[in-house]
Amino acid sequence: MHNADDERAEVQGWSKSSGLVVFGLTLASFFNYTDRNAIAVLIEPIKKSLSLTDTQVGLITGLAFALFYAIMGVPIARFADRGNKSRILVTCFVLWSVMTALSGAATTFLGLFVLRLLVGVGEAGCIPTSFAIISERFSANQRPFAISIFQAGGRLGVALGMAGAGVVGQFLGWRLALALVGAAGIPAAILVAWSLRGVDRPRTRQVAEFQKTSLTTILRFPGFVPLVAAISLTSFANYGISQWVPAFFVRSHGASLAAVGVWIGLSSGLGGLAGTLAGGVAAGHLVKRHPNWDLWLPAAANVLAVPLFVAAFLSSTVMIATVFYFAATMVMTVGGGVALAAFQRFTEVEHRATANALMLMISALTGVGLGPVAVGFASDLMNAQLGVDSLRWALVVSSLALVAASYFYLMAGRPRKLGQSFGEGAGEAGNDSLLPRRAHRME
Repeated sequence: MHNADDERAEVQGWSKSSGLVVFGLTLASFFNYTDRNAIAVLIEPIKKSLSLTDTQVGLITGLAFALFYAIMGVPIARFADRGNKSRILVTCFVLWSVMTALSGAATTFLGLFVLRLLVGVGEAGCIPTSFAIISERFSANQRPFAISIFQAGGRLGVALGMAGAGVVGQFLGWRLALALVGAAGIPAAILVAWSLRGVDRPRTRQVAEFQKTSLTTILRFPGFVPLVAAISLTSFANYGISQWVPAFFVRSHGASLAAVGVWIGLSSGLGGLAGTLAGGVAAGHLVKRHPNWDLWLPAAANVLAVPLFVAAFLSSTVMIATVFYFAATMVMTVGGGVALAAFQRFTEVEHRATANALMLMISALTGVGLGPVAVGFASDLMNAQLGVDSLRWALVVSSLALVAASYFYLMAGRPRKLGQSFGEGAGEAGNDSLLPRRAHRME
């Protein structure tokens, strides 16, 4: 099964224009993750300034962002599948940047909660739209590396965003830190708009009929449910850990905001950058040998990351904890971009942005929404017995979700009876779809 869009992707491949598109999307990814994670390093001063509990902090950093990020992702993606993807992406970029800047003016828990909701609305349009653009321009074998570059931009955004927010927050306060992070996104959005000129092709009749698509059709695609479960559990551990690690270093090791911003920012960013790019390169070679390597690699990476995270949280010194955290982040992110590229094999161009948005909605509610809240709740629950170490052990427990995620990655790779078997011919003739042709007809 070799559709016209795969042929187009293979012909385009890595050209100057495609490279410019990946650059623009990667820049959007950079600011997407910068604005999303800068608040994490500012948790302690925000908590003191607004008199918040750990559970409330978890709601602001997790559920407030994830709620509308999840809800709005699908309708925005449906517009993207039928309309101008680049214009939608840039509009969302401007929205989340402005809302991040305004977050620095919040004076109450409710005010900051609402602003984080609106940041989530803007960011809901970034990833599904970007994946749809990449999937239209690159073949199945090329996508792991292209999406890994996109994800690497996000990891670099985590590094510089947390480091910058930590330094500015230390000397000028958390309010100005958020204002500067948000304001920096406006000129970047203009550059992204320039780089994505001419991305959108005229809509075909099949795409124009997309509004008839049933979401239940997407849910029935072979392997969709276990793969979404795997991505969601990975997100649960990832966001639960990343949003609370800065506070852990401040509480358990007495580190300053500036130091935490630099140490954790570089560990998360550079470790994630190295792991993401390494995973993309490795998957590009491994999937030629067997198409399921884009699932086996994330499964192995998750299992190997767990003991490294546990060692980081139980270490007695800042230096040892930072080294283990860097290693854990690097190993875990080896499978991040690869898993998201694998997901594209479960979709077709007519509904690719929507399928991605549906996956992101579920993973956002599970991971971004519940991950930080679960860690904060567990920390509050154990505080009476463990005191300052309650956050340490809450982080240890949350890392175990990566083991469950590995199981579901392996389940997603099992052969399916619906349509063709999983991965059958995926490495041949540019075929990247697991869907039976009858699924192409919109219900």
